[in-house]
Amino acid sequence: MDAAMAVALVDVDAASVEEARRFIESSGGRVLGIRSVRAGWSGSARQKPFNLSVFNHQLHSLLDAGQTVVDAIEMLGQNDRHGKHRAVYDTLLTGLQQGNQLSDAMAVLPSVFPTLYVAMVRASETTGTVRAAIKRFMQYQRQVDEIRAKLTAAATYPAILLSVGFVVIAFLMLYVLPRFSAVYDDAGPRDGSGGFVEVWGAFVRNNTLLAWSAVAIAGATVLGLIMHPRVRDVVYRRLLATPWIGERIFILQLARLYRTLAMLLRSGVSVIAAMRMTEASLPLAMRAALAAATKSVSEGKSMSFVMADVGLSTEVSQRLLVAGESSGNLDEMMERIADFYDQETAMWIDTAGRLIEPVLMISIGLVIGGIVLMLYSPIFDLANIV
Repeated sequence: MDAAMAVALVDVDAASVEEARRFIESSGGRVLGIRSVRAGWSGSARQKPFNLSVFNHQLHSLLDAGQTVVDAIEMLGQNDRHGKHRAVYDTLLTGLQQGNQLSDAMAVLPSVFPTLYVAMVRASETTGTVRAAIKRFMQYQRQVDEIRAKLTAAATYPAILLSVGFVVIAFLMLYVLPRFSAVYDDAGPRDGSGGFVEVWGAFVRNNTLLAWSAVAIAGATVLGLIMHPRVRDVVYRRLLATPWIGERIFILQLARLYRTLAMLLRSGVSVIAAMRMTEASLPLAMRAALAAATKSVSEGKSMSFVMADVGLSTEVSQRLLVAGESSGNLDEMMERIADFYDQETAMWIDTAGRLIEPVLMISIGLVIGGIVLMLYSPIFDLANIV
């Protein structure tokens, strides 16, 4: 029930029922009932997610201009003309007006503000460097987004090739081939040439709905397996075990690990707390190793020795960690490690992209060529060419 005493159905992005209730109540409404919903394929029924990058940029600009945190949040809420995320600003403003810190107000919205971000803000509040912490997170997010954009760009063209190749092959096998086989059946018996074409074509003609349904179910099953967390974890573990690809994926995750640790340490978070918070940002296959490293560091062992012992470092990172421990600039050394890994990953992405695209094109071309050859080989037989 909204402020005008009218019953309304509202979709909110929330991590829990309690967070959804806070969203509604911060907008002056009263919750009559809450249920979980899932967006359809189009996602048109759901509002766009809160853009944390834009929020950070705007908040940093206002703080840099001399505005207080309360005034900055209030102005950002008023600037949301369409009111799509007004509940977020109202929740933050309500928390600040009640005397809470900005980090505490953000902590009640876990679906909007990540744990790492909240921890950075909380650590910077004790030293009065909230603006610097926000700027560091902006730089961190920009660096992570650059690598993610390179990976996405490198995977887009192969994905398009595979999708188009699958559609073309399905069209040939389920539409063209059955019609060719019908012509061959009318032409009478031959010397065994084109047997597969005739058998498969007859099956598709007699079970058209079953054949197309099988292809659709197979595609949906593959897509569902790819999106399933457990399946993705199993595939990720298998990829890590492969000699070449596994090493590259491992380096990519190490870069994310050390960059996150560097960001948290520069914000004033302790080493143990930073390592524990970083666990959530890693794949399941690497969390156990980092948890073991966190336990060893808490027992007084050096990080350079521990990270090498659990397999979360390379020769370069181990040497830089030793240098950082001896000089007291551990956060700076971790940032350099992440930069080194990111440069190595970027070069690998460019090389892999140049290799994968032609290999996929040749493979799809060979498959389609084989199907076309099967279609026309009976014609050669009918014409006594072969």
